[in-house]
Amino acid sequence: MPGAARLFAPFEGTRDPGPLAIVRVAFFTGLLVHFAPSLIWLDVGYGRGAVRTDAWNHFLFSHLHAIPDPVVRIFATVTLLAIVAAIVNLAPRVSAAIAGVGCYAFASFNSIHLQTLALIPAWAILILWIVCAPPRKAERIPSLLPSLILFQVLLAVWFSGVEKLLAGWPWSNEMGIVLAYPHGFLVRDWASGLFVPVAGVFTWATLAIELGTPILLLVRRTRIWALVAYELFFLGIIAMLEVPPLFYFIFASAPVLALDDAQLASARTWVRRRVRPRTAS
Repeated sequence: MPGAARLFAPFEGTRDPGPLAIVRVAFFTGLLVHFAPSLIWLDVGYGRGAVRTDAWNHFLFSHLHAIPDPVVRIFATVTLLAIVAAIVNLAPRVSAAIAGVGCYAFASFNSIHLQTLALIPAWAILILWIVCAPPRKAERIPSLLPSLILFQVLLAVWFSGVEKLLAGWPWSNEMGIVLAYPHGFLVRDWASGLFVPVAGVFTWATLAIELGTPILLLVRRTRIWALVAYELFFLGIIAMLEVPPLFYFIFASAPVLALDDAQLASARTWVRRRVRPRTAS
């Protein structure tokens, strides 16, 4: 069955560990940036009398008051240390498990400073890392985890485009409405109102990127150009909209997993050719 073999090929065999290392550092650094403020200044979000929001696990949210403050502080410290351990690839499965349990628990204790749609793919990636983390310092790693992370992120982007189509984005000037928001609300100050006249172009460009690049990234001939367009798109989002850094760390890093060994070798050669002349000079 050649068709089935092609379908499952990305999840089989081995590959260069470099792209997964990039995604690991980016992903867990995003978690650290997202969670560290609330886990360091615990009294703001978890102290007695703090305003709290219930968004994930209601049982945990309801029982925060029963946990002594020193225990909460120890739990927060262990969570932060586990995230740092995952960044440096120390005991990856164990550190990912501890980081995942800690982040999920604190997001359940109080989501008022943490809630973002980026947490949904974050929980999925943490589970994948716990189950499928490759061995450390291997010259080749199984393709399963990189491909699962890649497809999970690309499916999220593609269905985001589908939802925009179903919601009638091209005919409702949603981008114009967003860009017209007042200063200090969602749109960064420098971009507020600046692009309203060309909002329709932004609408169609968003749909083209979200619906097109997830597919073109899987085709070798179009992969590099799709990767460039994809990265510029998410760079534009983070530059124009006040979205959490975790969003960018997850969605901007994952597409490097689409690069195959030959493309990675070409990229390394390209970098060496441009670094060596500067070093020599």
